[in-house]
Amino acid sequence: MSLIPPEPTKAEIDQLRSSAVEKIDTEGIVYDPQDVKRIRSDDKYIRRFLMHHDNDQKLALDMVMETLKWRHENQCNSITKESLPTEFFEKGAMYIHNRDKDGCKMLIFAVRLHQKGALDMDLLRKFFIYWLERLEREEKGKWITVFFDMCETGMKNMDMDFIQYMINLFKNYYPWILNYIIVFEMPWLLSAMWKIIKTWLPPKSIEKIKFVDKKSLKDYVDPDQSLSNWGGSDNYEYKFEDELTPDHNLVANGDIDIRKVHFAEGSAPPPASPLKGKPQGRRAASANGNVFIEIDPSEELMFSNCRIGATANIILTNPTNIPVAFKIKTTSPEKYLVRPSAGVLEPGTQMDIGVTVSEQLAPAALVRDKFLVMGAAASASALTSQEVSQLFKGINKDDLFERRVRVGVSAADAAQETSTTAPSPASLSPELISKIDQLLHRQSAVEDQLRTAKKLVFITLVIMIVILILLIMATNSMTSSLLMHSATMHNNDVIRGQVLHTGQGNQEEL
Repeated sequence: MSLIPPEPTKAEIDQLRSSAVEKIDTEGIVYDPQDVKRIRSDDKYIRRFLMHHDNDQKLALDMVMETLKWRHENQCNSITKESLPTEFFEKGAMYIHNRDKDGCKMLIFAVRLHQKGALDMDLLRKFFIYWLERLEREEKGKWITVFFDMCETGMKNMDMDFIQYMINLFKNYYPWILNYIIVFEMPWLLSAMWKIIKTWLPPKSIEKIKFVDKKSLKDYVDPDQSLSNWGGSDNYEYKFEDELTPDHNLVANGDIDIRKVHFAEGSAPPPASPLKGKPQGRRAASANGNVFIEIDPSEELMFSNCRIGATANIILTNPTNIPVAFKIKTTSPEKYLVRPSAGVLEPGTQMDIGVTVSEQLAPAALVRDKFLVMGAAASASALTSQEVSQLFKGINKDDLFERRVRVGVSAADAAQETSTTAPSPASLSPELISKIDQLLHRQSAVEDQLRTAKKLVFITLVIMIVILILLIMATNSMTSSLLMHSATMHNNDVIRGQVLHTGQGNQEEL
């Protein structure tokens, strides 16, 4: 069963809205008028609650009411930069910058710059809400990625209470907004902490956590979107930037126009929108010019297991009145058999594409893979595979339709692989935390020693090279002196011989 729920119908959205409005009107509880207006008028916002709970009306309604209550208690619509201490923004521990490969904005948490207990927790929570609210306004409800930069992180930086609060917000009050949680360069001694963090997430959200290093980060973030200290080409230095959205009042009052966008896993875009974003539905149509291909599933291709022969289907539909050529690529061609991988869809027809796992793999080896579905206008319906391939080689990028589909594994199969028992937060005694902290300090000290040793070796090597060059130069100088001295002696001997010869000749004449 797919982890992506089916797209809610208009009737289901109206049903949830009607139930929520009825509760708002009858319970007599005071909520923020801006949030109430959003519930009454914004279909896309209501849809997110249904998607978050697999279209379960009761669970979605409970979340709507809890969210209204929580937002009123925390005055979310009133949190601004001016309502928070300036040192929070100057520190640069949390900020928005660049996008992941799916076009989702990244909220970066530089963990090394945060120290548990150093800041007021209530203000810290408001600080995090500020960034989420700002992203809601700037991105208009599209998915975001939270990037944990764990470089140079120790136990003193690991604030489990704050991280639990962050995850709790995504779980209970910001529905259907999280793309990935990327954890970069996590020290191995802190892996126990993340096992605990996983227990705080719903099962289908666990696969959203991606542990990466400099080598594997490119699977989720392009090099030009990666900071230089992540191994990328972006030399960005943190400086607080003002909010991009100019019409803050319209957004805050619920008049949010969440534009559908043309990107890998998105829904049908408006004709003039070049923006990238996340999907608005399970089945979607995207366009480049007059080329459309509907893809089902549009977001995630689910396999029931990871054994050899496991098969999933991609259904391609051509809703246009022209033939459309298609070609399917994958990031790991050695793992899958795709049949057919290329062909032509006649107008108004659809085709089932079979995708088969070709080798025994663990779920973790599949879930980072993606399939790229490409489409282009075809000159005729009867094109061979070679002609289709040749068509895509010479096509202009502006005329090319592209959509990426993630690979997923059923929750049961993924759970079987990750069925290790995670320790509870209570099981981490102060003594254990102290020992882990000591190990981290020792690890850091060893790394410092290694870096120092490398520097000494380098300096020693440079000195030896310089000494060798000086020795060579001195040897060459001595050799030149000896040769000159030898030549001089030879010349003197020749002159002396000539003089003697001349003297002997003079004596003979006498």
